[in-house]
Amino acid sequence: MPMTDQAPPRLATVQELRLVAFKSHAGTVLPLAPVTVLHGASGAGKSNALDALVALAGLAGGEELPEALSGVRGGLAGCVPYGRQGFRLGCSVGTPQGVVALEVSVRTDGRPRIVAERLTQDGALLLSTGEEDPTRARINATWHSDGRQGDIRAPLSASCLLTAQLPLRVAGANPGEQRVLRAVEHLLTALREVFPIDPVPSLMRGWVPETDDARLRTSAENLSAVIARIEGECRIRYGKLVQAVRSGTPFPVAGLGVLRDGPVVPAGAGRVIAALEEGGGHRTSAASMGAAALRRLAFATVLLTGPGVLQVSSAGEVPDVDRLLTVLAEELDLGLLPLAGEVVARGHVRLLATSGEAAAGEGVRNLACRRDPATGRSVLEESVAPDRGE
Repeated sequence: MPMTDQAPPRLATVQELRLVAFKSHAGTVLPLAPVTVLHGASGAGKSNALDALVALAGLAGGEELPEALSGVRGGLAGCVPYGRQGFRLGCSVGTPQGVVALEVSVRTDGRPRIVAERLTQDGALLLSTGEEDPTRARINATWHSDGRQGDIRAPLSASCLLTAQLPLRVAGANPGEQRVLRAVEHLLTALREVFPIDPVPSLMRGWVPETDDARLRTSAENLSAVIARIEGECRIRYGKLVQAVRSGTPFPVAGLGVLRDGPVVPAGAGRVIAALEEGGGHRTSAASMGAAALRRLAFATVLLTGPGVLQVSSAGEVPDVDRLLTVLAEELDLGLLPLAGEVVARGHVRLLATSGEAAAGEGVRNLACRRDPATGRSVLEESVAPDRGE
């Protein structure tokens, strides 16, 4: 049976995505379990669903729309469904104080702007929008307050997510405003702890500079530097990484390490490249590894590390113990699901992955993705993985 979020979570958790009008999706509701796998044929819209969460994560950073959505495939323009002039997205975040829901509408005709935004907690309205002021690129907003004058109204910039602007605008002078700030903090924390990983083997086969603060990029092109860092920082995680590589390699693997060469002039930094140790002194560097092995190594590295080793825009003021990382894995090696289940069970990682087939395993929610031939839109349907023993 799929794992669901029953009691209020201890950490802010993205529990649902709503792709009202986004890329190939219209009216799609995507419920998220601790491990969720979207499966289907190429072009069905699986990656577009992952991009919806990437888009919300970018907006939560508070940057202006084009920059905030630069991490989405196709950028801002790529978010817009064919024939439309904007897109609409929403999400629900479970928190210890209840469910916080965000709905946002963006127009891209003319100057990109927010044209509607709504924030609620357990159905109670915390933030809403009114008229636009296109000449000043602003939109009127109203947020909840228990003050004598009632709810507060003020114009905010329409160039970026309004919710991300509230921490600098809401004084928190009464319980109502404090409730708004708590809801906003939970929402933004959950959305900013998102890391998309789509390893590109052709970029992973070269030598890279070794740095003490190497943070994995979404393409995993600097994976060798990150492996060198993990090897020096945490032997337990490193040991589990070696186990994950060993279990998925068709030939005997004695260990995992990095090869080093001298400093690169003029930068002065040494270079490293990951290598499998096969026994007898023989090593296979990343330059010669197969694509599947490199991708598996990258996925395992993400699952076994955390925000400090991944290139995510975490809120610096939030302690690590209060963060819940959501990993978005493109075409995940399903052989890593046992490792994912082990990591997820500790309560600080959740996984949303795509695959060509349904994933077997307890605690995995499978959602089939297909294109509706009548409309061309992507459709998600709950499914069950076939019994591999049949």
